[in-house]
Order: sequence, then structure tokens, then C-alpha cells
Amino acid sequence: MKRLKLLLFFIFTLIFSSSLVKANQNIDYQSLNLLPFNGSKQIVLGEFDHLGRATSAHIQLQDKDEPKKRREPRIKYNPVGWHNYKMSYGNQGKKSWLFNRGHLIGYQFSGLTDEGKNLVPLTAWTNSGNYKGMDDSNIEGMLYYENRLDSWLATHPNFWLDYKVTPVYTGDELVPRQLILQYVGLDETGNFISIKFGSPKESVDGYGITTVILDNYSKNATIDYLKGTATPSLVPTETSSQVTTPASAEGTVSETTQSVQPNTQLAPVVYIARNGSADVYWYSLDNMPSNTNFSRVVQMSEEEALNLGKRHTSKE
Repeated sequence: MKRLKLLLFFIFTLIFSSSLVKANQNIDYQSLNLLPFNGSKQIVLGEFDHLGRATSAHIQLQDKDEPKKRREPRIKYNPVGWHNYKMSYGNQGKKSWLFNRGHLIGYQFSGLTDEGKNLVPLTAWTNSGNYKGMDDSNIEGMLYYENRLDSWLATHPNFWLDYKVTPVYTGDELVPRQLILQYVGLDETGNFISIKFGSPKESVDGYGITTVILDNYSKNATIDYLKGTATPSLVPTETSSQVTTPASAEGTVSETTQSVQPNTQLAPVVYIARNGSADVYWYSLDNMPSNTNFSRVVQMSEEEALNLGKRHTSKE
């Protein structure tokens, strides 16, 4: 009887294992926007399109595949449409930079810092969940999902994460209006494991693959997605209190709502050699080549330089 039980268990195990392999072989990974499961780390970056825009980034990895080195502090590559402005937020007169050079696949997964195919202009709100600093509790920010996916990998060291981010452009606009995040877990044999964090932005299909669509916007700015420029929004980012004025001579009392509209500060003044005829501009005189004729260097706002067709030097 014991031998019979062992034999039946062995046969059942073979049948079950075969069905898993067969099921995995029948999966059309490409049609599901997944990388074929091969048991090793994979990263695929989409090619630049005709406007030089990043098109997609896709990774499949385990926790052990995450980068061990700390990220380089500075990104030098400027994605197309890149501008920056300091804008007010709240009602206390505080300012912060509107845009980030945003990674499609975060460094904590990819290990890529300055790779142009992985960078797009993202608002700080959409990238890090806050006007200034980071807030991974904001479901409108990528950081909310990135940190939770990172934790999922850490608590499932034998499983895999398939994660893809796709920027969505309208026509020839240089700045994406949205980001599509797609993620799913995979066990040791490539079977799907649904991952969901409770965000109302998550939708899960019949295969267990989760999709999230994030808008690339900021409440304190109106963005020109075609050029990448921006102006302050007329909508305050925080509610202001009512202020009551003293009674007038006629005994009437007037009430006004005190609101501080956001204001903008362009990125720092830029410097252009050869009396402004050079093709590139610099943020700092100290970074310009030593053979520069500084008596012929002119300065202007970055917006003026961009309107003249200048571009930021790749050497700074």
C-alpha cells in the first residue's frame, strides 16, 4: 500500500509538472506586453522615436538583481522637451522645481542613471509624489508604486517582477501626458502572480497583470506639452483662510478670501559664447572651456536661449 501511494504521488507530480510547463509554453508573452520568462534578468529599452522621445522601458528581475551601488547624484542627459521652472506651491510663498528628469524604470530596479532612452520630462508631483521632496503615499506619483514593488521583491526573493513603463504622447508633443505602468509577479516556473497595492488607479486583467495610468501634471502649473514650457496655474495648491476686514464707516463688513497665486521663476541665467552666436549655452561660467573668450560671453534667460534655437551643452 505504501509503495502504491508513493507511485500515485509520483505520477500526480509528473502530470502536475507537465501541465505547468504546457501552460507556460502556451503563454503569448508578447501579446501580453511581457518579456518572455527565461530565469534571468532582462531589460529592454525602446528606441527613440522620430522626435528623439523615449518610448518604453521594460525589466524582469529578482531582488538579487537590483543595483548594489548608490545612484550617481546628477543626471546630465536632457530629454527632449526639457525645461525647468521654479514655481510656488501652497500659500506660504514656497517654491520648488516643477520638472524632474524622470526615469521610466527607476534606478532601484534598472541601475541606469543617465540613459536617455529611460528618461522623460516628468513633473515632480508625478515622479516623486510631491512638489518638493518625496511622498510615496501619493497614489498619483510613481514613487508610490516603485517603493511597493521594491518591497514586494524583497519579501519574495525567489520570485520575479515583470515591470514595464510606457510614456503616452499626443501627436508631436515632447512631454508625455501620461505614463502607463504594468506589472505582474512570476514564480520559479513563470506562472503569473498578481500584485496589487490597493490603489484605486490599479486595474487587474484576467491574467493577473496590473495596469496603472498616471497623469503627468502638477496642480500649480499649466504645461505646454508640445514645447515643454509651463506657466503658473491660477488654482491654488492649498486652501487659504478667509480674512475679515474691520467695519467701514457705514458699519458694513466686507469679507475677502485671501489666496496667493503661484508665481514662477525661470531656471538660472545661462551663458552663451561668441557674442551669443554659439549653438549651446551653459549654466555656469566656471564650467565653460578654459579657452573661452569670456569678454564675448553674453547672458540671457534659458527661455530666451531656447527660443533662439540654442541647446544646453552636453559637457555640463
